[in-house]
Amino acid sequence: MKKLAIIIYLLPFYCLGQGADAFLQSGNSKANLKDYKGAIADFTKAITLNPRNANAYLYRANAYGNLNNNTAAIADFTKTIEINPNSVDAWHYRANAKSNEKDYQGAIDDFTRAIVLEPGNAELYEYRGVAKANLGKNKDAIADYDIAVRLKPNDAKLIFYRANSKTNLSDYKGAITDYGLTIGLDPNNAEAWFYRANAESNIKEYVAAVADYLKVIELNPKLPELYHYLANAQSNMGDSKGAVEFFNKAIIATPDKAELYMGRAIAKSSLDDKEAALTDFGKAIKLNPKYDEAYQNRADLKINIQDFKGALNDADTAIRINPKNSYGYVSRAKAKLGLKDSTGALADFAIAIKNNPRGSYAYLGSGDIKAAQKKYQEAIDLYTKSIDVFIQNPDAYLHRAAVKNTMGNIDGSFADYKKAIEVIPQNNELYIDYAKLLISAGRYKDAVNILTDGIVINSKNVSFYSLRGVAKSKMGDMTGAMDDHDDAVKLAPNSSEAFTNRGNSYVALKEYDKALEDINKGILLNDANDEAYLARGDLKLQKKEYTGAIYDYINVLLLNQKNFKAYANRGLAESYTGDTLTMKRDFAMAIKLAPASEMVYMQRANALIYLKDWNGALTDLTKVISLNPQNARAYLNRGVIKAQRGDKTGSCADLNKAASFGSKDAVNELSKYCN
Repeated sequence: MKKLAIIIYLLPFYCLGQGADAFLQSGNSKANLKDYKGAIADFTKAITLNPRNANAYLYRANAYGNLNNNTAAIADFTKTIEINPNSVDAWHYRANAKSNEKDYQGAIDDFTRAIVLEPGNAELYEYRGVAKANLGKNKDAIADYDIAVRLKPNDAKLIFYRANSKTNLSDYKGAITDYGLTIGLDPNNAEAWFYRANAESNIKEYVAAVADYLKVIELNPKLPELYHYLANAQSNMGDSKGAVEFFNKAIIATPDKAELYMGRAIAKSSLDDKEAALTDFGKAIKLNPKYDEAYQNRADLKINIQDFKGALNDADTAIRINPKNSYGYVSRAKAKLGLKDSTGALADFAIAIKNNPRGSYAYLGSGDIKAAQKKYQEAIDLYTKSIDVFIQNPDAYLHRAAVKNTMGNIDGSFADYKKAIEVIPQNNELYIDYAKLLISAGRYKDAVNILTDGIVINSKNVSFYSLRGVAKSKMGDMTGAMDDHDDAVKLAPNSSEAFTNRGNSYVALKEYDKALEDINKGILLNDANDEAYLARGDLKLQKKEYTGAIYDYINVLLLNQKNFKAYANRGLAESYTGDTLTMKRDFAMAIKLAPASEMVYMQRANALIYLKDWNGALTDLTKVISLNPQNARAYLNRGVIKAQRGDKTGSCADLNKAASFGSKDAVNELSKYCN
C-alpha cells in the first residue's frame, strides 16, 4: 500500500473564525516543513476553537499519519466522516491508514465508500485491489485492477500489481503477459523482469526465464535469490554447465563482483562439484563479508554434505547480518534438523514464515516435523499452506500424500500423487511410488494405467514393466503379467526387482519351482533386497514351510526394520507353529508401523481363524472392511464365521457382498448356508 503523504496546502480552506483560521494556516505551514508535531498542536487548537470543522480533523489525521500514528489518524478521519460523510479524502485516507494497520477488510470497506462518491478515481480501485490481494482475494483484486487500468491504461505499477495477483492464482501465462506490459511501460523495473522469469520457470519456459534473469543482473544484481533461480532455470533446462560458463565470462569481465561467484557456486553445486562450489562461496564472502545470501546458500550446500555444524554457523551468520533473511532461518532450521534439534528447527521455520508468509519451504519443513511427531492433521494443514503459496510444489504434494496414506485416507493420497505427477511428469520415481501405493491398496487397474503412462514417458524403465506385471498378476491377467515380467528381465537381466516380481507371479500360477528359481536369482543379484527375501518367505509360507518362512522374514527385518509385511507374515507363520506369544508381538509391531494397512489386519484375522479365536477374527475382518469396503475375502471369511456361529442373516449379507465383488468361493458358500 502506497504511504499517503498529503500536501496540506492543496486542500481547500473554508471560512473559519479568525482564531481557528490562523491555527489552520499555521498548522499547514508546519506540515509542509515536515514539523508534524507542531502541526498537530496547531490543528488541535483550531479544533478547540471550532470542534465542527471537518478539515481540521482531516489535516490533523494526515499529520498523525505522517508520524505513523495510524490509530490517532483513524480516529480523526472517523471524526471527519461524522461531520462530513461525503468527504472522499477522509474515506480514502482512512482506508490507507487501516491498510497500514493490516486491517485490510476495514480498508476495503472504506475504499468502497470512497468509490461510491468518486467512481472515476483509479487510485481507489488500485488500493482496494492491493488490500484484497493482502487478504488473498486475488480474483477480486484483479477485478479492481482491471477497472483501474481502464481508467489509467499506461500506469505500469497497476499492471504490475495485477500480474502479481495472477501469479498468486497460478495464472502464469496471464502474469507473463502483464509483466511484459509493465516492462514495455517501465523497462528498468527489475522486479517485473524477475517475476516474469519466475512465472516462465513455473510453466517450464526455461530459455525465456534465463534470458529474463540475465536482464535482471544488468538492472539489479542484488535482488534476493536471483542467481539461485537463474542456476535452477539453467539446471532445469539441462544446462548447469552452461550456467557455469556464463558465470565464468561474467567473472572475467567483473572479477570483484561477489554475486557472480555465488551464482557460479550454485551452478557448480548443481553439477555435484561440491568442493569447487565451497571455494566460490568462500570467494563471494571474502569480497563481501556482509553477504548474507552467500552464507545462507553455503549453509544449504553444507547441509547437503551433512556438515550440519558448519551449516548452522553459516546460517547464524546470515541471520546476524540480515535478520529479515527468511531463507536464512529455513537453512538454520534444516541444519538443526540434521543435529536432531526439531524444537529449534520448528521455531526457525516459524520465524521464516513470519518474515515471508509466501515462502513455501518453511511450511513444508514444519509439516515434516509435525508428521515425524505423528501430529498428522497439523502436518497436512502445513503442507496445504505450502501448496497454497506455491501450487507447483511437488514435494508438498508427495509429503501430504504420505501422511494421508498413514491416516488411511487412500483416495486423498492418490489425488496428491496425481497432482505431483502433473507438476513434474518426467519424474520416473513418482510413477513407481504411486503405482506401489495403488497396488498395496488393491487398485490394480489404476496401477496398470499409471505404469502404462510411465512407459510412454520412458520405455526403457524396467520398474514400469515389472510393477505392471505385478498389478496384472493381482488382477488375474497372468498372460499379460508374464509378458511384462519377461520384458523387464530382457531390459535388465541383472535386475533383482525384475526376477523377484516375476517369481511372485509364478507363485500365483502355483509354478513353485520356477518361482523359487527366480526369487533366488533376485537374492543373488542383490542380497540387500529385502523384498526378495520377503517374496521367498511368502513362497515358503504358501508351501507350508513355516520355519523356513520365519527365517526369511528375519532376513527381511535385518535389512529393513520397518517392513511391516514381514512382521505380519511372520506372525501368521508363527500362528501355524504355535508360537502365539511371538505372533502377538509381531502383529502389534506391524500395526504400529502400518496402522491403516488392511493387509496386516487380514493376516492377523487369518492367524486367529487358524487358532479358532472367532471373536478376534471377526473384529479384525470388520477392521479390514472399514479400511477397504470392497475387500471380497474379508466379507467371505466373516460370512463363513457368522454362518458357523448361527448368524444366518449376517452371514448371508456378508456372503452376498463378497459375491458382488467377484468372489467365486462366496457363491459356493451361499449355496451351502443361504438356501
